[in-house]
Amino acid sequence: MATEAKRTRKNAQSGIFAVFREQEAAIRRFVRRISPSSSDVDDIAQETILRALQAEREREISQPKAYLYMIARNVVRDAMDKKSRSVIDFIEDFAPESVSSHEPLIEDQVDGRQRMLLFWEAVATLPEQCQQVFVLKKVYGYSHAEISRKLGVSVSTTEKHVAAGLRRCSDFLDRRAAESGLNETRRRSAGKGE
Repeated sequence: MATEAKRTRKNAQSGIFAVFREQEAAIRRFVRRISPSSSDVDDIAQETILRALQAEREREISQPKAYLYMIARNVVRDAMDKKSRSVIDFIEDFAPESVSSHEPLIEDQVDGRQRMLLFWEAVATLPEQCQQVFVLKKVYGYSHAEISRKLGVSVSTTEKHVAAGLRRCSDFLDRRAAESGLNETRRRSAGKGE
């Protein structure tokens, strides 16, 4: 009985790796789309499978494919957060007046990364099926019919999820912008009182 349990656990543990091998090319394409640096794709793919294997040892993963994409997105987010902190430290140490370049300003690059992270935060707030439809449409460029076939839902449901996803993400981004503007106003007001 114990041997059977070990064999079953071993087979289950190899499940996430099998799905990773099957999806590896697609995961790498996904990472290239959301990562600002294509040179990090190998590292991100490796970190994705390592985190997935670790998680699989601790619990059963019912949807390994979706789980791998979620981990890949989180690894990209973590890498971007780390790089953003490095860039911000660099900006603070470097006088921007002395920079002369035709490349986009570091502030613009950081802003773009922050907007992308904010977009992924908005997507993460969507209900599961809505999120799946929205990502397939907006990130992968699938048609409504393709999404409908892939997820086994009607085209009408697909259209409704895309519209709801757009509305919810837009509302999320508007709220964050308002919060950010409010915080900036408070900081300026606090600075004037000193």
